[in-house]
Amino acid sequence: MAALGSTPLDASAVAAAYNMAHTRLAVFDAGGRLGIWQREGGAKSWALSTSLAAEGLRITCLAWAPTQFGSVVAGGASDGSLAVWTEAPGAAGWRLAAVLKESSLAVQDVAFAPPDLGPLLAAAYADGFVRLFEASELLVAASWELQNQFHVAGSSSSSSSSSGGAATALSWRQPAPGLPPLLVAGTAQAGAQIWFYQQQLMRWQLAATLGSPQDYGSKPVADVAWAPTLGRPSDIVAVAAGPTVLLWKLTGAADSLQVEQLARLQHTAGVWQIEWNMLGSWLAASTDGGEVCMWRPDLSGEWLLLNRITGKPGAA
Repeated sequence: MAALGSTPLDASAVAAAYNMAHTRLAVFDAGGRLGIWQREGGAKSWALSTSLAAEGLRITCLAWAPTQFGSVVAGGASDGSLAVWTEAPGAAGWRLAAVLKESSLAVQDVAFAPPDLGPLLAAAYADGFVRLFEASELLVAASWELQNQFHVAGSSSSSSSSSGGAATALSWRQPAPGLPPLLVAGTAQAGAQIWFYQQQLMRWQLAATLGSPQDYGSKPVADVAWAPTLGRPSDIVAVAAGPTVLLWKLTGAADSLQVEQLARLQHTAGVWQIEWNMLGSWLAASTDGGEVCMWRPDLSGEWLLLNRITGKPGAA
Protein backbone atom coordinates (compact mmCIF):
# COMPACT_ATOMS: atom_id res chain seq x y z
CA MET A 1 0.00 0.00 0.00
CA ALA A 2 1.39 3.39 -0.96
CA ALA A 3 2.01 5.98 1.73
CA LEU A 4 -0.44 8.90 1.89
CA GLY A 5 2.43 11.31 2.36
CA SER A 6 5.31 12.27 4.63
CA THR A 7 6.17 15.35 6.64
CA PRO A 8 9.83 16.19 7.41
CA LEU A 9 10.58 17.26 10.99
CA ASP A 10 13.51 19.25 12.35
CA ALA A 11 13.85 16.74 15.21
CA SER A 12 12.47 13.26 15.87
CA ALA A 13 8.88 13.09 17.10
CA VAL A 14 8.32 12.09 20.73
CA ALA A 15 4.51 12.30 20.73
CA ALA A 16 1.85 13.07 18.13
CA ALA A 17 -1.94 13.40 17.98
CA TYR A 18 -4.51 14.28 15.32
CA ASN A 19 -7.57 16.39 15.99
CA MET A 20 -10.97 14.75 15.51
CA ALA A 21 -11.29 15.86 11.89
CA HIS A 22 -7.70 14.77 11.08
CA THR A 23 -7.04 18.21 9.60
CA ARG A 24 -4.51 19.18 12.27
CA LEU A 25 -1.60 17.32 13.81
CA ALA A 26 0.16 18.19 17.06
CA VAL A 27 3.74 16.93 17.32
CA PHE A 28 6.13 17.27 20.24
CA ASP A 29 9.71 16.77 19.10
CA ALA A 30 12.96 15.81 20.77
CA GLY A 31 14.06 19.44 20.60
CA GLY A 32 11.43 20.37 23.17
CA ARG A 33 8.98 22.15 20.86
CA LEU A 34 5.30 21.66 20.14
CA GLY A 35 4.43 21.95 16.45
CA ILE A 36 0.92 22.34 15.06
CA TRP A 37 0.66 21.08 11.49
CA GLN A 38 -2.22 22.00 9.21
CA ARG A 39 -3.45 19.93 6.28
CA GLU A 40 -3.45 21.96 3.09
CA GLY A 41 -5.52 21.06 0.08
CA GLY A 42 -5.20 17.34 -0.55
CA ALA A 43 -4.37 14.63 1.94
CA LYS A 44 -0.66 14.66 1.04
CA SER A 45 0.06 18.31 1.83
CA TRP A 46 0.84 19.49 5.39
CA ALA A 47 2.33 22.76 6.60
CA LEU A 48 3.73 23.80 9.97
CA SER A 49 1.49 26.62 11.22
CA THR A 50 2.88 27.06 14.75
CA SER A 51 5.98 26.04 16.69
CA LEU A 52 6.12 26.69 20.43
CA ALA A 53 8.82 26.15 23.03
CA ALA A 54 7.46 23.97 25.82
CA GLU A 55 9.22 25.92 28.59
CA GLY A 56 11.35 22.95 29.66
CA LEU A 57 8.52 20.41 29.77
CA ARG A 58 9.39 16.96 28.42
CA ILE A 59 6.08 15.96 26.89
CA THR A 60 5.51 12.24 26.26
CA CYS A 61 1.81 12.11 25.28
CA LEU A 62 -0.67 14.44 23.56
CA ALA A 63 -4.43 14.71 23.04
CA TRP A 64 -6.80 17.17 21.33
CA ALA A 65 -9.95 18.40 23.02
CA PRO A 66 -13.29 17.92 21.23
CA THR A 67 -13.77 20.58 18.57
CA GLN A 68 -16.73 22.00 20.49
CA PHE A 69 -14.20 23.58 22.86
CA GLY A 70 -12.10 25.17 20.14
CA SER A 71 -8.45 24.36 19.42
CA VAL A 72 -7.04 22.88 22.63
CA VAL A 73 -4.16 20.41 23.05
CA ALA A 74 -3.10 18.73 26.30
CA GLY A 75 0.25 17.09 26.96
CA GLY A 76 1.59 14.94 29.77
CA ALA A 77 5.21 15.32 30.89
CA SER A 78 7.79 13.02 32.42
CA ASP A 79 8.00 15.15 35.60
CA GLY A 80 4.26 14.81 36.33
CA SER A 81 3.26 18.13 34.76
CA LEU A 82 0.12 18.40 32.67
CA ALA A 83 0.20 21.20 30.07
CA VAL A 84 -2.72 22.73 28.18
CA TRP A 85 -2.21 24.79 25.01
CA THR A 86 -5.02 26.82 23.45
CA GLU A 87 -5.45 28.80 20.27
CA ALA A 88 -7.01 32.17 20.98
CA PRO A 89 -9.25 33.78 18.34
CA GLY A 90 -7.71 36.32 16.01
CA ALA A 91 -4.02 37.10 15.84
CA ALA A 92 -3.17 36.00 19.38
CA GLY A 93 -2.47 32.46 18.18
CA TRP A 94 -1.36 29.51 20.30
CA ARG A 95 -0.15 29.83 23.88
CA LEU A 96 0.50 27.72 26.94
CA ALA A 97 -2.71 28.28 28.94
CA ALA A 98 -2.07 26.13 32.02
CA VAL A 99 0.43 23.82 33.68
CA LEU A 100 -1.04 21.50 36.32
CA LYS A 101 1.14 19.58 38.76
CA GLU A 102 -0.43 16.97 41.04
CA SER A 103 2.37 14.38 41.08
CA SER A 104 6.13 14.18 40.71
CA LEU A 105 5.84 10.95 38.69
CA ALA A 106 5.28 10.85 34.95
CA VAL A 107 2.02 11.36 33.12
CA GLN A 108 1.63 8.24 30.97
CA ASP A 109 -1.45 9.15 28.92
CA VAL A 110 -4.02 11.93 28.52
CA ALA A 111 -7.57 11.74 27.13
CA PHE A 112 -10.29 14.36 26.86
CA ALA A 113 -13.80 13.22 27.78
CA PRO A 114 -16.59 13.25 25.17
CA PRO A 115 -17.98 16.78 24.77
CA ASP A 116 -21.24 15.95 26.58
CA LEU A 117 -19.24 15.82 29.82
CA GLY A 118 -17.80 19.31 29.34
CA PRO A 119 -14.12 20.34 29.22
CA LEU A 120 -12.91 17.34 31.23
CA LEU A 121 -9.41 15.90 30.90
CA ALA A 122 -8.25 12.54 32.28
CA ALA A 123 -4.57 11.85 32.91
CA ALA A 124 -2.93 8.52 33.80
CA TYR A 125 0.05 8.76 36.14
CA ALA A 126 2.96 6.50 37.02
CA ASP A 127 1.90 6.69 40.70
CA GLY A 128 -1.16 4.57 39.84
CA PHE A 129 -3.72 7.38 39.88
CA VAL A 130 -6.04 8.61 37.17
CA ARG A 131 -6.73 12.28 37.81
CA LEU A 132 -9.51 14.27 36.19
CA PHE A 133 -9.23 18.01 35.58
CA GLU A 134 -12.02 20.38 34.63
CA ALA A 135 -11.97 23.95 33.33
CA SER A 136 -14.68 26.57 33.70
CA GLU A 137 -12.83 28.79 31.19
CA LEU A 138 -10.42 27.04 28.84
CA LEU A 139 -8.23 30.10 28.27
CA VAL A 140 -7.87 30.92 31.98
CA ALA A 141 -5.14 28.96 33.75
CA ALA A 142 -6.69 29.39 37.21
CA SER A 143 -9.98 27.84 36.02
CA TRP A 144 -8.35 24.42 35.55
CA GLU A 145 -8.64 22.37 38.73
CA LEU A 146 -8.50 18.80 39.95
CA GLN A 147 -12.08 17.53 39.91
CA ASN A 148 -11.64 13.90 40.97
CA GLN A 149 -9.23 10.99 41.05
CA PHE A 150 -9.07 7.24 41.51
CA HIS A 151 -6.38 4.60 41.92
CA VAL A 152 -6.18 1.83 39.33
CA ALA A 153 -5.81 -0.88 41.96
CA GLY A 154 -9.15 0.16 43.43
CA SER A 155 -7.38 1.35 46.57
CA SER A 156 -7.10 4.74 48.19
CA SER A 157 -3.40 4.14 48.78
CA SER A 158 -1.04 6.44 46.90
CA SER A 159 1.78 3.90 46.80
CA SER A 160 3.00 3.16 43.28
CA SER A 161 4.03 -0.31 44.45
CA SER A 162 0.39 -1.41 44.93
CA SER A 163 -0.96 -4.28 42.85
CA GLY A 164 -2.06 -2.15 39.90
CA GLY A 165 1.26 -0.39 39.45
CA ALA A 166 1.27 2.62 37.13
CA ALA A 167 -1.76 3.79 35.19
CA THR A 168 -0.59 3.56 31.59
CA ALA A 169 -3.42 4.25 29.12
CA LEU A 170 -6.94 5.70 28.93
CA SER A 171 -9.98 5.60 26.64
CA TRP A 172 -13.50 6.97 27.17
CA ARG A 173 -16.79 5.36 26.20
CA GLN A 174 -19.12 7.44 24.07
CA PRO A 175 -22.01 8.80 26.17
CA ALA A 176 -25.42 7.16 25.98
CA PRO A 177 -28.76 7.88 27.69
CA GLY A 178 -28.98 6.24 31.09
CA LEU A 179 -25.26 5.43 31.26
CA PRO A 180 -22.83 7.12 33.65
CA PRO A 181 -19.42 8.26 32.37
CA LEU A 182 -17.27 5.20 31.63
CA LEU A 183 -13.51 4.98 31.22
CA VAL A 184 -11.10 2.11 30.57
CA ALA A 185 -7.69 2.39 32.23
CA GLY A 186 -4.65 0.29 31.41
CA THR A 187 -2.15 -0.59 34.13
CA ALA A 188 1.43 -1.77 34.39
CA GLN A 189 0.69 -4.80 36.57
CA ALA A 190 -3.06 -5.52 36.67
CA GLY A 191 -4.22 -5.57 33.05
CA ALA A 192 -7.07 -3.19 32.23
CA GLN A 193 -10.00 -1.98 34.29
CA ILE A 194 -13.39 -0.38 33.58
CA TRP A 195 -14.38 2.53 35.83
CA PHE A 196 -17.66 4.47 36.06
CA TYR A 197 -18.63 7.70 37.78
CA GLN A 198 -21.23 7.20 40.52
CA GLN A 199 -23.06 10.50 40.69
CA GLN A 200 -24.68 9.87 44.08
CA LEU A 201 -21.32 9.34 45.77
CA MET A 202 -19.49 11.81 43.48
CA ARG A 203 -16.64 9.37 42.96
CA TRP A 204 -15.32 6.85 40.46
CA GLN A 205 -16.02 3.16 41.08
CA LEU A 206 -14.38 0.04 39.66
CA ALA A 207 -16.92 -1.68 37.39
CA ALA A 208 -14.92 -4.61 36.00
CA THR A 209 -11.43 -5.98 35.48
CA LEU A 210 -10.62 -7.16 31.96
CA GLY A 211 -8.96 -10.50 32.59
CA SER A 212 -5.88 -11.07 34.72
CA PRO A 213 -2.19 -10.15 34.29
CA GLN A 214 -1.62 -13.68 32.97
CA ASP A 215 -3.98 -12.98 30.06
CA TYR A 216 -1.50 -10.32 28.95
CA GLY A 217 1.60 -12.40 29.53
CA SER A 218 2.27 -10.27 32.64
CA LYS A 219 3.19 -7.40 30.29
CA PRO A 220 2.24 -3.80 31.05
CA VAL A 221 -0.68 -2.44 29.06
CA ALA A 222 0.62 -0.15 26.31
CA ASP A 223 -2.71 1.16 25.00
CA VAL A 224 -6.47 0.78 25.31
CA ALA A 225 -9.24 1.71 22.86
CA TRP A 226 -13.01 1.69 23.43
CA ALA A 227 -14.78 0.94 20.15
CA PRO A 228 -17.52 3.29 18.90
CA THR A 229 -20.85 1.70 19.83
CA LEU A 230 -23.21 2.83 17.02
CA GLY A 231 -26.24 1.10 18.49
CA ARG A 232 -24.63 -2.27 19.17
CA PRO A 233 -26.14 -4.28 22.07
CA SER A 234 -22.66 -4.74 23.54
CA ASP A 235 -19.38 -2.84 23.83
CA ILE A 236 -15.93 -3.87 22.64
CA VAL A 237 -12.72 -2.72 24.32
CA ALA A 238 -9.28 -3.44 22.85
CA VAL A 239 -6.26 -3.77 25.15
CA ALA A 240 -2.65 -4.00 23.90
CA ALA A 241 0.13 -5.55 25.98
CA GLY A 242 3.36 -6.92 24.51
CA PRO A 243 2.65 -8.50 21.10
CA THR A 244 -0.96 -9.26 22.05
CA VAL A 245 -4.18 -7.30 21.59
CA LEU A 246 -7.13 -8.68 23.53
CA LEU A 247 -10.70 -7.77 22.57
CA TRP A 248 -13.24 -7.77 25.39
CA LYS A 249 -17.03 -7.81 25.03
CA LEU A 250 -18.97 -5.90 27.69
CA THR A 251 -22.68 -6.25 28.40
CA GLY A 252 -25.01 -5.13 31.16
CA ALA A 253 -25.32 -2.06 33.36
CA ALA A 254 -22.28 -0.12 34.56
CA ASP A 255 -22.55 -1.48 38.11
CA SER A 256 -22.97 -5.10 36.93
CA LEU A 257 -20.88 -5.44 33.79
CA GLN A 258 -20.40 -8.88 32.26
CA VAL A 259 -16.99 -9.39 30.62
CA GLU A 260 -16.15 -11.92 27.91
CA GLN A 261 -12.92 -12.33 25.95
CA LEU A 262 -13.90 -11.94 22.30
CA ALA A 263 -10.58 -12.42 20.47
CA ARG A 264 -6.84 -12.60 20.92
CA LEU A 265 -4.85 -10.89 18.17
CA GLN A 266 -1.17 -11.86 17.96
CA HIS A 267 1.61 -9.77 16.39
CA THR A 268 5.27 -10.40 15.65
CA ALA A 269 6.43 -7.43 17.74
CA GLY A 270 5.21 -5.43 20.70
CA VAL A 271 2.10 -3.33 20.05
CA TRP A 272 2.41 0.25 21.29
CA GLN A 273 -0.74 1.92 19.90
CA ILE A 274 -4.22 0.80 18.81
CA GLU A 275 -7.11 2.72 17.26
CA TRP A 276 -10.59 1.96 15.90
CA ASN A 277 -12.11 3.43 12.77
CA MET A 278 -15.22 5.60 13.14
CA LEU A 279 -17.55 2.62 12.76
CA GLY A 280 -15.72 0.33 15.16
CA SER A 281 -15.40 -2.26 12.37
CA TRP A 282 -11.60 -2.05 11.82
CA LEU A 283 -8.84 -2.04 14.42
CA ALA A 284 -5.34 -0.73 13.60
CA ALA A 285 -2.37 -1.83 15.70
CA SER A 286 1.06 -0.17 15.43
CA THR A 287 4.01 -2.34 16.42
CA ASP A 288 7.64 -1.91 17.39
CA GLY A 289 8.48 -3.72 14.17
CA GLY A 290 7.47 -0.68 12.11
CA GLU A 291 4.16 -2.17 10.99
CA VAL A 292 0.51 -1.18 11.21
CA CYS A 293 -1.69 -4.27 11.27
CA MET A 294 -5.32 -3.89 10.18
CA TRP A 295 -7.83 -6.30 11.75
CA ARG A 296 -11.49 -6.90 10.93
CA PRO A 297 -14.02 -9.65 11.78
CA ASP A 298 -15.49 -11.86 9.05
CA LEU A 299 -19.19 -12.74 8.81
CA SER A 300 -18.77 -15.46 11.43
CA GLY A 301 -17.18 -13.03 13.91
CA GLU A 302 -13.61 -14.33 13.57
CA TRP A 303 -11.06 -11.52 13.60
CA LEU A 304 -8.66 -11.62 10.66
CA LEU A 305 -5.48 -9.73 9.80
CA LEU A 306 -6.51 -8.28 6.43
CA ASN A 307 -3.73 -5.79 5.79
CA ARG A 308 -0.22 -5.03 6.96
CA ILE A 309 1.38 -1.65 6.27
CA THR A 310 5.18 -1.56 6.63
CA GLY A 311 7.09 1.67 7.17
CA LYS A 312 10.35 2.42 5.47
CA PRO A 313 13.49 1.85 7.60
CA GLY A 314 14.74 5.14 9.00
CA ALA A 315 11.64 7.05 7.92
CA ALA A 316 10.49 7.85 11.44
